[in-house]
Amino acid sequence: MSNRPADGYAAWTEAGDRVSALCLRMGFWVPLLLCTWLALTPSPPESVFRVSDILLHGFAFAYLTFALGLAHGSLRPWAVVAWMLGYGVLIELVQSFEPSRAAELKDLLVDCAGIAVGLLLLIAFGAWSRRLLRSLIGLALPVARD
Repeated sequence: MSNRPADGYAAWTEAGDRVSALCLRMGFWVPLLLCTWLALTPSPPESVFRVSDILLHGFAFAYLTFALGLAHGSLRPWAVVAWMLGYGVLIELVQSFEPSRAAELKDLLVDCAGIAVGLLLLIAFGAWSRRLLRSLIGLALPVARD
């Protein structure tokens, strides 16, 4: 038995769906902008943690691929891969014009591995992640009152 009135349930559900979609989109676009800034700045800030560049690339592309698939759920898996691969190629291309940076095939190969991991995670956990977020947002929304 729900504590939400029947007539307010549709509005409550619609609001939850909008908040959920906004959270998913922010969870992709904000980290994408941060990663783009870090990749294109001539001298990125020193990392607090000493982590391999390969691990950073792999983790960033795995997360961004997973987040893109969640944020834009209507995209087919091949489109998610194409967008992320295009992003990786674009980053390396732009870095080739920056004197203090260099485009590296190694980075692009690690990006591809990260994309593959992110896609596998999206296939395995994407629907569950959307449901979980929707449930958590539903708990946080105020109950509709008459």
